[in-house]
Amino acid sequence: MLQPGSLLSRALALGLLGAVLIGAYVLVIAPVIGLYRETDDAIETAETLLQRHRALAAQRSELSARLDEEKEQAAAVAGYLEGSDALAAAQLQDRVKGVVEAAGGELRSTQILPAEAVDASPGTRRATLRVQMVVAIDGLAEILYDLESGQPYVLIDELAVRSQRERRRGGGPEAPTLLDVSLQLSGFVRAASV
Repeated sequence: MLQPGSLLSRALALGLLGAVLIGAYVLVIAPVIGLYRETDDAIETAETLLQRHRALAAQRSELSARLDEEKEQAAAVAGYLEGSDALAAAQLQDRVKGVVEAAGGELRSTQILPAEAVDASPGTRRATLRVQMVVAIDGLAEILYDLESGQPYVLIDELAVRSQRERRRGGGPEAPTLLDVSLQLSGFVRAASV
């Protein structure tokens, strides 16, 4: 027969054993299981990223070839005016106006000449302007340099320079000699299909 004191001590021992097992689970086993789950999630995320990177690496040669092709096309179009003949002439006018004003000159007139096809380059047209301006000699050098070295490319076809007649009044300081400049310049328009 079991004694009532021994039954109580056995129940207490079983309760204590259960508390130790629960404590061991909460303090040791549950955190280890949580770490395993986090590690599994991290591995899954890393594998997904690795697959994406491998897919991108497989496309690298194709993307590199496309990039080279785009660069070649951009280089082929660089320097050309954009749009129709009228828009190209307007771009030229804006460019000339900005360059002349920046150099301290005065734009007297611009005349749009009819656009012409360029025989040596099918699909390319030449937009031409006739320009008259008044500017000092230093300003003229700056204007010619800016026009011929900037984008879009512009060619100066004709250039006539005359000194303005000086009118002196009194004994004031000499004004810089101004030049009457007449020039014809051209830019090129590439057809959209080319």
